[in-house]
Amino acid sequence: MRPRDLTFRLAIAFAFVAVATAVIAAVVISVTWQRQFEVYVQRGVQERADDVASVLSQVYADAGSWETVTFVNLAHLGITGEYRLLVLDADGEVVAYSQGRMGGMMTDGTPPDATQVTARSDIVVDGEVVGEALVVQTAMGSLLTERDRWFQATSLRGLALAAAIAVVLASLAGVLFSRGIVKPIAVVTRAAEALRRGDRSARTGMTGGDPITDLGVTFDQMADAVEAERAFEQQLTADVAHELRTPLQAIQATVEAMQDGVLPTDEERLTLIHDETMRLGRLTQSILDLSRLETGAAQFAVVPIDLAAPVAVALESSRALMESTGHVLEQVIAEGLVVRGDGDRLTQAVGNLLSNAARYTPEGGTVRLRLLSDGAEAVIEVADSGPGVAEEDRERVFTRFWRGDPARTRMSGGVGIGLAVVREIVERHGGKVGVHPSDLGGAAFVIRLPLA
Repeated sequence: MRPRDLTFRLAIAFAFVAVATAVIAAVVISVTWQRQFEVYVQRGVQERADDVASVLSQVYADAGSWETVTFVNLAHLGITGEYRLLVLDADGEVVAYSQGRMGGMMTDGTPPDATQVTARSDIVVDGEVVGEALVVQTAMGSLLTERDRWFQATSLRGLALAAAIAVVLASLAGVLFSRGIVKPIAVVTRAAEALRRGDRSARTGMTGGDPITDLGVTFDQMADAVEAERAFEQQLTADVAHELRTPLQAIQATVEAMQDGVLPTDEERLTLIHDETMRLGRLTQSILDLSRLETGAAQFAVVPIDLAAPVAVALESSRALMESTGHVLEQVIAEGLVVRGDGDRLTQAVGNLLSNAARYTPEGGTVRLRLLSDGAEAVIEVADSGPGVAEEDRERVFTRFWRGDPARTRMSGGVGIGLAVVREIVERHGGKVGVHPSDLGGAAFVIRLPLA
């Protein structure tokens, strides 16, 4: 939808609401006015009937009976030409009646276009009902007088004028309001179109607190995330290519030198090729494992397990490496900490941390593994006395192929994926992993898992 179309539609919508409001108000006011007027007329006739009954009560009290009452003229009772009066005794017999402008008795036929309002009032003498006064107001057509009809018509014309003004103002308000909505939407649309064409720097630059500007801010944040992810993918591709190129070049150079007779085909050269091949195998397997974890393709056999079991397996698997490098291995493993998880995957995560600690801790240094509880969580801590992790790098240490310390080089045998795998495994178990300075002087990697 084009911005102009949206502006036009909003203006029409505002105008329609104004017209509908005016029509509803006119109908409600007209009906209410008519009903209130009928109530007003009925009340007036009832008051007249009550007055007549009061006068007749006094007349009856003075005369003593209806037989001795003489009705010479009922005009003194307030009965004019537009009213008719019927006086009944206690038995319902007609005692007296008057002729209204319609002519004839009340029992006569009334013209079809006449309107009648009737009121009754008991004639009471000394607490006894001795008769009834029946007053009827009769008018041709409607009971409304000319002045009443003029007032009603004037009111409706005023309402119509107010409705017309409301429609104009509502249309203008709709245009102004729609422009306030359309402009930021157009900005977001242009930025999205530019981003689609490949301009990754396209942003709305919108700020504020209303929903429309929040949309622009969210779009900018999304564009930043997309750009960051794109840059990360490019860096990842470059890192993978570099990681693969290094052992491949070593293998290629060695094989070519052996083919040319520059180097002998002996055990040393074959061992070098074997080591580089193994390095390629570890790298590709690590990348495959991480990819499966990130995409959710890796299957987890989640069952209740005592966390001490996979931690102990990882410790035993790393013990030979620790002894070969002369590291001091400390351990504190609490029993009975049950979590829901995959034992093999948890062993892999702890093993990666231990391997990482052994690799980057100087010979003769200390590596400590602890398993303990903290409230509703099980805590696995792997600390070392190595170079540690700088504070500004702690958020990035679990990124693929990240190396923040010159000591952490490819020559040490790492491929830069182990910690990323640890993070994925821990998060798939509903836990979290972090790093902070260790009291041993190096880094302490901490895994927190919810207890079952």
